[in-house]
Amino acid sequence: MALKSGIYLAMALMVGLLAAFYLPMNAAVGRSLGSPLTATITFYTVALISTILAFLVVGDPATLKNIARVPKWLFLTGVASALVVFAITFLIPKIGARQMSLLAIGGQITMAMIVSHFGMLGTPEDPITLKKLIGAGLIFVGVVTTVS
Repeated sequence: MALKSGIYLAMALMVGLLAAFYLPMNAAVGRSLGSPLTATITFYTVALISTILAFLVVGDPATLKNIARVPKWLFLTGVASALVVFAITFLIPKIGARQMSLLAIGGQITMAMIVSHFGMLGTPEDPITLKKLIGAGLIFVGVVTTVS
């Protein structure tokens, strides 16, 4: 079990590393195309094609019938995703990749603590404690110190 947890933690770290490179890539595409919106359309077109290809190789077609069972409001995740990608593509040329990433991390930590505290969206409950608040506070001090 510890090995499995370690692999998951390593994967999460890799996602963070990828995101730090992926974010400025979004901005570079936006600059090349001359429009963050056109870049966002491009990203999602490539993502859709990539996801369909992956599904054809390793996906389970039987799961497609489950789409009807998903609460309709949860499909707003697509809207949120598009807003995030557009904002990243728009903001990095304005404030830089470092500041964008730091501020995004600050926002993610805040919302993650709230979501986890209440066990929202089926996540395991992880109550906010003084120790966690101090840790988040230290991260915010680092964000505020290094953003400017």
